[in-house]
Amino acid sequence: MTAPLLTVEDLVVDYRLHRKLNLRALKGVSLSVGAGECVGLVGESGSGKSTLGKAVLGLAAVTSGRITFAGEDITHARGAARRRLASDIQVVFQDPYGSLDPTMTVGEVLAEPLVAAGSRQARAVVAEMLDHVRLPADSVHRYPSEFSGGQRQRIAIARALVRRPRLIVCDEPVSALDLTTQATVLDLFLDLQRETGVSYLFVSHDLGVVRRLCHRVSVMYQGEIVESGDARTVTSDPDHPYTRRLLLAAPVADPTRQAERRAAWLTLREA
Repeated sequence: MTAPLLTVEDLVVDYRLHRKLNLRALKGVSLSVGAGECVGLVGESGSGKSTLGKAVLGLAAVTSGRITFAGEDITHARGAARRRLASDIQVVFQDPYGSLDPTMTVGEVLAEPLVAAGSRQARAVVAEMLDHVRLPADSVHRYPSEFSGGQRQRIAIARALVRRPRLIVCDEPVSALDLTTQATVLDLFLDLQRETGVSYLFVSHDLGVVRRLCHRVSVMYQGEIVESGDARTVTSDPDHPYTRRLLLAAPVADPTRQAERRAAWLTLREA
């Protein structure tokens, strides 16, 4: 078997609240992502899942533990070493509008990382990426405010792809979208993975989303991974009580089944 593309080993991240008080956001977390694989990271708000994504991106300082990418220790990569990683590791954030400069055209937004890297083929690459995310070529002349939420998320995905990364950290990229648009963007993520072979670390609170997209899932609770395994198994027949609560918290259209799930959720919560 080939070595994983990304490996996280016993990762601890502390946030300083006061001079003598720290909040331990991650408590010895370990996971891996293989080449061409999508690994979901699921949990409620405050579970530590976004902190793990930020640590991989170098946006959260690591207290202890190790992060390895393509065999290289990137735990404390800074400056030039971190900038070199930008061609291999990219991110798609939750809020597409907040992550796009409203004063720049879409063409300028997509070309910026290429120009910064010294590319002389920015125009051709931008056109290729717009085609990848199913947006018309004339989008380059328009501003982010002229697009819908789903289209803006497509632009954010295209920007993540322009450097042809090997890994994209997806931090709740569909949670701000309506269900129809959400389904369209998830299909786009699947198509792009088949076309490019990119790997995803997909952060979400929705077990239904990760069941559709991910190969494996790790469930986080209070800074620790409490369950990991095949996505279909973990999201349909979980072992850990916390994962079962997450599953039961998802609404269903049938009122009778919804009442049964609500009762089961309350029983688990009180256990």
